[in-house]
Amino acid sequence: MKKIIKHIYNQKGIKILLLFIFVNINYTCVEPFEGSVDSFEDVLVVNAIVTNYVKRQEVNLSRSYRFEEDEPPIETDALVSISTNNGNQYAFEEIEPGVYKSIDSFGAELGTEYTLNIETSDGHMYSSKPMQLPVASTNMDDISVERVFNNEGEEGIAINVDSFDANGTSKYYRHDYVETFKIIAPLWSPYDAVFVIEGINQYEIPVILREQEERVCYGTNKSSSISVLSTQGLVEDRLEDYNVRFINRDDYVLTYRYSILVRQYVLAPETFSYYDTLKGLIQSSTTLFSEDQPGFLAGNVFSLTDEEENVAGYFEVSAIDEQRLFFNWEDYFPGEELPPHIIPCSFFKPSSSGSFGERDLVNIIRQGTMRFYDFNTNPQPGEGEYIMVLPECGDCTTLGSNNVPDFWIE
Repeated sequence: MKKIIKHIYNQKGIKILLLFIFVNINYTCVEPFEGSVDSFEDVLVVNAIVTNYVKRQEVNLSRSYRFEEDEPPIETDALVSISTNNGNQYAFEEIEPGVYKSIDSFGAELGTEYTLNIETSDGHMYSSKPMQLPVASTNMDDISVERVFNNEGEEGIAINVDSFDANGTSKYYRHDYVETFKIIAPLWSPYDAVFVIEGINQYEIPVILREQEERVCYGTNKSSSISVLSTQGLVEDRLEDYNVRFINRDDYVLTYRYSILVRQYVLAPETFSYYDTLKGLIQSSTTLFSEDQPGFLAGNVFSLTDEEENVAGYFEVSAIDEQRLFFNWEDYFPGEELPPHIIPCSFFKPSSSGSFGERDLVNIIRQGTMRFYDFNTNPQPGEGEYIMVLPECGDCTTLGSNNVPDFWIE
């Protein structure tokens, strides 16, 4: 009977439902899924990438988790390093639970083999197949923005990439992105109602000036799908108007100012094969329990402690280039109605009457389930003295950070 593993790949922003995973060096080994979901195997999940950029490289470690669970357990207190065939050793430190960064900055170099080494806190040891940089570097010629209709007839914004390798040596590409967008709370008030005390016959919820910025924030999303393609067999090693992101015009991320960081990776053939197969597994996940459902995908990390132990994930060594752009809604939709907010926004006037512990207005403010908007100067029967709104409408920190990103340009 097959065991089932569920895991979300957080490092690259890719949400992945993985089936039973068997790790060996055959990168595209896939078997049909058989059996029922009534057993579980706890395995290490590795997410690691080294690029040619000189920086603190990153490795993410977690564990598989059950279907009924929401978050993966984090693998903490591991010893992580990367070794090379020319004798270099790069030690990593855990900067936050499950996230390990190299102590020293370095970048992958052409002709050097890199091997990931892991020892978990329980003494289990793991290693990867030696991986090499496929090309010395990659360059995106341009990223562009275009107002378009997609194949489904939806109007929106297309983010496209142009790239050309005159040497014809890149061939295998992957793209991802991180988007950042300004959020302005549509029903924000400079005032806030705070709970102080409630008694049998009285309560105290004064209105004060807000203590932090909650009107303008910045939201961030990572790409949630795998975007890979190959120019193998084409006349030129060229990408022209290759779409890496389509944003429907009704998406609230476009409402004010928008920025996107697009990253292009050139992959080794076996790395491309891994991602391409993984993409197929994700696309077929709507029929997870069908008889023809693919089963497990092999990675390139294995256990040194127990050759029968399964390990999920992949250690990637790739060339990378990245570019960022900014634009405003008015740049492409001048004078047109803004996209709707992420949720509909309405006013609420919860009652302040009732006995101790049952006053709706007091409980809402104490529990933080709504935000103050204004005074209800003419309360009707059953209404309280304050007008309240949902947090997403009156407090932008529920949707993003009130800290301006270092890279942000108005």
